Amino acid sequence: MARSRAVIFDCDGVLVDSEILASRVEAEITRALGLNLTTEEAHELFLGKTVEGVLATIAARSGRAPSSLFTYDWAFATAHAFMRELQPVTDVSEVVEELHKRGHALAVASQSPLARVRLSLDVTGLSAFFGEHLYVTSMVARPKPAPDIYLFAAERLGFGPANCLVVEDSPASAAAALAAGFRALGYAPGKAADAMRAAGVRVISSPYEVVRLIGDA
Repeated sequence: MARSRAVIFDCDGVLVDSEILASRVEAEITRALGLNLTTEEAHELFLGKTVEGVLATIAARSGRAPSSLFTYDWAFATAHAFMRELQPVTDVSEVVEELHKRGHALAVASQSPLARVRLSLDVTGLSAFFGEHLYVTSMVARPKPAPDIYLFAAERLGFGPANCLVVEDSPASAAAALAAGFRALGYAPGKAADAMRAAGVRVISSPYEVVRLIGDA
């Protein structure tokens, strides 16, 4: 892989181990709306969706739109769970610190709301490495898997796509980054590896491989 000056990380599942934790909260809180989902079912149903997408899916399943009170309760239940239990992805803290020491510009590009991204990075001790370079899809015209958020992050970092490496755990999003001219690595320690390869994305199973493959600045 050619050298890259900037690294743009997805947040959930790449920097923080939040996905199953968030799915557990979603399974619990949607029971009040008449849904009876396991954590695994909630994971399959809601993973990768924006807040609006999750609410629309709940409405389609329950037959009624969730109220603003539901959205408020959902946000606080997620925040409470994150504050008690959220951890960084294994080895990612050391990797981000090493990239920072080497002088690479770092950013986050996430589908999640900005408040959730900020909380996630604060709780896991990663905030200092990214500063204000936190970008979410509400800031751009199209959510993932469209490449808009990566292009926005690259512009704010001051680099073109060819000089940026995107690290994603979504095969569709990683493929979109590649198609937009970015270098991309697919973090797929589990069953997503085949889908990543089918999308033409180079697969890594450990965050340490980001340091190995990015090359020296």
